[in-house]
Order: sequence, then structure tokens, then C-alpha cells
Amino acid sequence: MANLDMLHQHYWVTMGPMIVVTITAFVVMILEFIFRDKDRRWLLGVSLVGILVALGVAIKHYTLTPQITLNAVVTDAFSSVFSVLILITAVLVLLFSFEYTGRVKLAAEHSYLLLFAIVGALAMASAVDLVTLYVGLELLSIASYVLVAVRRTNVRSVEGGLKYLIMGSIGSGILLYGMSFIYGISGTTNLLTLGNEGPQLWSQYPAIVLLSFLLMLAGMGFKLSLVPFHMWTPDAYDGAPAPISSFLATLSKTASFGMLLRMLLFIFNGAASHMFYWAGILAAITMVIGNFIALPQRNMKRMLAFSSVAQAGYILVPFALFGNSPYYDWVGLFDSISLYLFAYTFMTVGAFAVVYLVSKDKNTMDSDALIGLVQRSPWLAGALTVFLLSLAGMPLTAGFIGKFYIFTNTIHMHTAWLGIVLFATSVVSFYYYFGWIRKVFQKEPVGEVTHLPAGGAMHTLLGLCVAGTLVLGLVPGSLLNVLMNTKWF
Repeated sequence: MANLDMLHQHYWVTMGPMIVVTITAFVVMILEFIFRDKDRRWLLGVSLVGILVALGVAIKHYTLTPQITLNAVVTDAFSSVFSVLILITAVLVLLFSFEYTGRVKLAAEHSYLLLFAIVGALAMASAVDLVTLYVGLELLSIASYVLVAVRRTNVRSVEGGLKYLIMGSIGSGILLYGMSFIYGISGTTNLLTLGNEGPQLWSQYPAIVLLSFLLMLAGMGFKLSLVPFHMWTPDAYDGAPAPISSFLATLSKTASFGMLLRMLLFIFNGAASHMFYWAGILAAITMVIGNFIALPQRNMKRMLAFSSVAQAGYILVPFALFGNSPYYDWVGLFDSISLYLFAYTFMTVGAFAVVYLVSKDKNTMDSDALIGLVQRSPWLAGALTVFLLSLAGMPLTAGFIGKFYIFTNTIHMHTAWLGIVLFATSVVSFYYYFGWIRKVFQKEPVGEVTHLPAGGAMHTLLGLCVAGTLVLGLVPGSLLNVLMNTKWF
């Protein structure tokens, strides 16, 4: 009995947040079937409680000694940091969904589909086996395909879901194909084993290892909306319900970046450094094309979609630097990736929330709907301004701190050309971000000014996002001190 209790405690330590969210998902699913004929918006409240409990467990596990279960799932600082970020994002998305479903009726299934997607994301952050990572990715992906198309009577929603399904399936196939080469030459799918034994094999099969690297990078490129694998992104974001668009732009990308980081560093850390140069090229192309395609966009959700493409390019920059840096410099790269993901989450979810309220009020997605927002709601106008300034990378915001640390890393690692591309494309982004800000502070051309209402959940969401964006911009040490003292592995 004592051994059984120890085993249960061991599973709880390594998979506690996943267990809590999984149980919550099944409870919500059962409740949805029981109360089928009633208003089930309160199920989002049940989901939120479960996520908050899981968040508390993840924060507690951050201080524990690393442990591994079934040689496939691990609890370490890496998994804890990414799990905390994923669960914080989930809280924001659920608050968004609560506000959204009060105005737009969605199938009740979306609440537990969101939870199952979060379970997949947590698995991607914690797994150290290629099979487990892939299962987590597919759980997240399949739930996301359905969530994008959850408005079955909306043509754009169904079209976006179908495009996402097709492109996501192609990406999954390419990723799996790349994994198969690694298994073929090593005989294992365990990342810990590959990290120890892989370097001896890579010198024997350099061409196969390079091909596997490129295939896995391309497969994850579909999930991360990296150019040229981004073509599904604007249609999926535009067609999906607004909370799901923010979910795809933030939580899904956070989990995918965490998975990519695990795979590249465990599998390829002893391989030739020039392979990571390909990640730099992909990052540069993504930053340039993402920003330039965003320039002419008038549809607000499509502009945010292309903006998220460019932001993914910024986050990918540190990945290209691992090949140029010794092991003791990796901590700084982990810190810059994590910091930017935290900043990106707050400013992106907040921007999608304000865009939703404005578009619903004006019944249009055209950016001209922003004209006079400061008169209709000074609070929303101020919040959107903070998010846009942060996305542009203006000082005193989280976005600036995140980009600054990435830029300094490129200089320190002697990859200044990537830092120059990052800086130049950020300047380009000023045009469309400041174009929105200009419209926000214009006066309404004609007609009576009406107040733009927002519910309590939305005010809470925006308050958290504004606070996160400003605190990380004004007092970045509040998070950086934690990250710098983190023993990542």
C-alpha cells in the first residue's frame, strides 16, 4: 500500500496539472450532457475553476526536484514555466469566452474541447518522448480544428476550420516523417536517451540528421504560422470565434514553441551548428513577409493574424542562436524566449478582446470601426493603445523588453544580421499599429456618440492584460529574476 501511495504521489508530481485539467474536462462534458436543454454558459465557470486549481499545482511543482514518469513525462523547471504560461493564457481565453458567449451563442461542446486542447498543450510542455509529444500535439490540433469551425452555420468559420485541418494535417505528416528518420538511425524515441547518445550517431549520418531537422522544423512551422507555412492563418483566425482566434495566436503557439525547443535541443544539441542557421533564415523570412503583408490589411482580425505571423518570427530568432552559443549561454536564450512569450500572450489576447468589442458594436471588421473609440470608451481606447504600443515594441512596454533581450542576444552571439532584421521589421510594423492608434483617437465624423459596453469578465480580462503588459515593461525584473534563477533542466 505504501508503494502504491508513493506511485500515486509520483504521478501527481509529474502530471498534476494535466490530471486536474483532464478531470475538469470530463466533468464539464458530463454536465453538458445532463443540462443539455438549459443555458450552459456556467460551464465556463467550472472550467475556469479547474484551470485555476491546475495553475496552483503547476506553480507549486516549480520548486520540486525534477522527476520523470514512464520515461516519457517529466516535471522540471522547463515544463513548469511553460505549464504556468499555458494555464495563465487559458484563464484569459476562458474569461474572453464567457464574455463572448453572452453575446454570441456557441455550441456548448466548445468548453470541454478547449480543456482537452489545454491538456494536449500541457503534454507538449512536459513530454520527453517523441511519441508522447506527438500525441499531445494531435490532441491540441484536433480540438483546435473543431473549435475554429464550431459555428457550423457560418461559412467563414467552416472554411477556416477546413483550411486549418488540411494544412495542419500536412504539417503533422511532415513532422512525423522527420521523427521517423531519427528513430530509424537511433532506435529510440526518448529525448533523454537521444540527448546522451545522439551526438555519437549524428557524425555517422549527417545528411539524414539534416533532413530530419528540416522536416521537423517545417512540420512545426505549420503549427507556428511560420512563412511559408502560414497560409491557413488569416482564414482560420478570421473565421474562428474571437476567443478561439486569441487561443490559436497565443496558447497554441506557446505549446508549439515549447515542444520545438525540447526537440531541437535534446535531439540536435550535438549536431553541426550550421543546422540552426536554417531556423534563422526561416525567422528572417517570417518577420519580413509577416509585417509587409500586414501593412495593407483593413480587416482587423486578418491584420492581427499576420501580425502574429511576424511575432512568431521574433520568437524564433533565439532558436537560431543555439548553434552559435556554448551551453552556459543557453540560459539567456531560454529567458528571452520565455519573457517574450509572456509579453506576447498579454498584449495579443488583449488586442483580440478589444477588436471583438469594437467589431460587435459597429457590426464590421473594417479598421475604420476604431474611429472615435476614445469617445465611446476611454478605457478600451487606452487598453488597445497599450497593446498596440507593446506589439510595436515601444519603450516602457513588455513588447519592447522582450524584443530588446532578443536583440542583445543576437549581438552577443555574433548574429547581428538577425538583430538588424528584427529591428527593421519592427520599424515597419509601426505603420499599421500606429495607424490603428491614430484612428482610435480621431473624433467620430458624424452622429451621436454612444457608449461601448463591456461585461465584468471582459473588464477583468483587459485589466489583467494591461497590468501584465505594463508590469513586464516597467518592472521586467519581476519575471526576469525568476527566469534567471531557473534551473531549466
